[in-house]
Amino acid sequence: MRKKENQKKLNEIIGLCFLLIGVFTLASLVFHRPEDHPYFSTQPNRHIHNPTGLIGAYLSHYFLLSFGYSSYFISVMCIFWAICHFLQKVPTRKLVKWAGFLFLLFASSGLFALAAEEGAKTIQGGFVGYLLDIYLERYFGPLGAFILMTSFMLLSLLLATDFFIFPLVSSLFSNLGALVEKVTDGFATFGEWAMEMLEALSKDKKGATALNAERRAAVKKEKTEKEIETSFFPKVMPIKVKKYEPTVIPSKAPEVKLKPVPPVQEKPVKEAPLKPAAGEAKPKQEPNGAKPAEITIPKETPAPKDYMLPPLDFLKVPQPVRRNVDADLKAKSQLLEATLRDFDIDARVVEIEQGPTVTRYEIMPAPGVKVSSIVSLSDDLALVLKAESIRIIAPIPGKSAVGIEVPNSVTDIVYLRELLEMPEFKNGKAKLPLTLGKDTSGKPLIADLAEMPHILIAGTTGSGKTVCVNSIIAGLLFCRKPDEVKFVMIDPKMVELAIYNSLPHMITPVVTDVRKAAATLNWVVGEMENRYKLLASCTVRNIAGFNQRENKSDNSEIPEKLPYIVVIIDELADLMLVAQDKVEIAITRLAQLSRAVGIHLVLATQRPSVDVITGVIKANFPARISFKVAQKVDSRTVLDTNGADKLLGKGDMLFLEPGDAKPTRGQAALVTDQEITSLVKFIQDQQKAEYRPDVEKVQSGDSQGGEFGEKDELYEQAVKVVVETRQASTSILQRRLRLGYGRAARILDMMEAEGIVGPPQGTRSREVLVERLTDIS
Repeated sequence: MRKKENQKKLNEIIGLCFLLIGVFTLASLVFHRPEDHPYFSTQPNRHIHNPTGLIGAYLSHYFLLSFGYSSYFISVMCIFWAICHFLQKVPTRKLVKWAGFLFLLFASSGLFALAAEEGAKTIQGGFVGYLLDIYLERYFGPLGAFILMTSFMLLSLLLATDFFIFPLVSSLFSNLGALVEKVTDGFATFGEWAMEMLEALSKDKKGATALNAERRAAVKKEKTEKEIETSFFPKVMPIKVKKYEPTVIPSKAPEVKLKPVPPVQEKPVKEAPLKPAAGEAKPKQEPNGAKPAEITIPKETPAPKDYMLPPLDFLKVPQPVRRNVDADLKAKSQLLEATLRDFDIDARVVEIEQGPTVTRYEIMPAPGVKVSSIVSLSDDLALVLKAESIRIIAPIPGKSAVGIEVPNSVTDIVYLRELLEMPEFKNGKAKLPLTLGKDTSGKPLIADLAEMPHILIAGTTGSGKTVCVNSIIAGLLFCRKPDEVKFVMIDPKMVELAIYNSLPHMITPVVTDVRKAAATLNWVVGEMENRYKLLASCTVRNIAGFNQRENKSDNSEIPEKLPYIVVIIDELADLMLVAQDKVEIAITRLAQLSRAVGIHLVLATQRPSVDVITGVIKANFPARISFKVAQKVDSRTVLDTNGADKLLGKGDMLFLEPGDAKPTRGQAALVTDQEITSLVKFIQDQQKAEYRPDVEKVQSGDSQGGEFGEKDELYEQAVKVVVETRQASTSILQRRLRLGYGRAARILDMMEAEGIVGPPQGTRSREVLVERLTDIS
């Protein structure tokens, strides 16, 4: 008796387990959502929409994938067996029952797949039904396949449930005839049901694909609406839009009456020859080139009293561009928010700043959203917005928002005249104003070179680097007279800056010979040291104090005013390739010391590698401009951050001001060759160029030095060692002066050029041609 009660309890426990499994499976199938598929998303924190959780979502997915609509038989059979256990009608031959249930599952899957159209077979019958449909139709045809799968379904149903049906039938019917009749009726009823089901499925199968598409769209819409409802932000949130409006200048500018200037007959500029003329005395070079102490500062020729600054009539008037601003900005802001929601990022666009080239969308993320998750979506956002590239600022300095810079569909050109007409330029107190361009909000980028005090410009060919240099020069020519600013220009490419040769602002013609460039930079170093001595003698601290001093000396050797000197190098890479040691040392000294005496550097290069922009140079140039570069490492070399490789080119730039942690994006100003030609002609008609003779002398002396250039600082000591020991070999110089082989061999070659030693004689030492040191002139 006790054993029977224990068996009843065990049956009830087993029935309860079957009931829980059946109900859970049925619920997971009923609430199945397509977007819960495990291979549709790789996000670790994605939301599961099925109320049965992750297990239910995966279970329903794999059941429907395998058996289609037949998966509901699994829950039905589990509930059926649970009822049997509760009623203490435990089936015998359990293996047969499980086999019958498995056959029922396969047969019903095939039947559902057979009734479906092409494209919907895997949805209704699953993968198993799809395979059965393919092979059975191939060998038995559609009708034979239907009969075969219907028969298997009925047989499997009998195998799985005979423990319940047969006792019930035997108790209700006592004779075989009644049993046959019931079975026949059952077959007929099932056939009718099967035909009705086939007709219903055939009517519905045409819209199966469309229904699924509509269902997915409805799910997506429901998901979006639900996420908006549960969002941290309100449904309607105002967006502050700052539209870009180009500076409107009247097409007819006021006429400027110019005083006629008599034409000046200029003599052609002749550069110093590379070799001394025959019979000309060879000047003796001092170590390290010309001594700074020997360089005097001549008085600058003052500008004529009637000298006029160039009018703006030479520059083009900007033309406004019409575009559908409101619709474009609104559509892109909505698309940004929707894309971020697709990646489970709750954020809203709070402000839009439109510039000439790009528009910055300021996005405020909800609390708990990681900024890095937005930065990682750079490529995905560019794909959705159909943009060439986008740049993400995370976060914007001084704001609790993330900036996304998207290229405009229609770009505007920033003309130099726009910047020169602005109050920031006219009323500014900058000593050397640089007209760079406009930022992303349309504000002018105007800086003071005297405060920087030097600037580095980098960018690939065609990115706008040389145009930026020309706009800097033109901006200074429009506001500074020849006695206020002077230029030293070095252009190894020979064609970029040659147009400025005839300007009265030029100290020397544009230097195109790389050998002369190093000597010119050494002259600038000497000029810097002489200016420091001059400031010390007048007890002033900087050039501004010198020019504004009240008690000006009557000494004719001291000029009343010193002009600023701007040294412009258009291609630094060529100089570093030929004479890196000399150029780097000269640039470093100028960058560290020349600010107080009014000497400032503008370096430009199209190859921003670490062997060109060395650490020593980079440390002394806090102000930098980067146009589009080829790769990220170049961007980090120039700006210490990524982003320049994402620029659009054609003047799109990043400007890093001294003291700023992150660069400012902007569009460089445009000045054409025709405008520069007109500007230079107007200036040269008023005053001709007067070059400094001491610069030409230094350049000529360096060129006459042949391939050796400046003499080594230990050259005099080496000559003394060779003459006293009567041994001219690299080994003696290496031992006595502790030199390397290369330096010692170079010094001997210089002695040979000076006529102190003879040519090499194989393994023997060179012949010493002088007897005493006094014989050396």
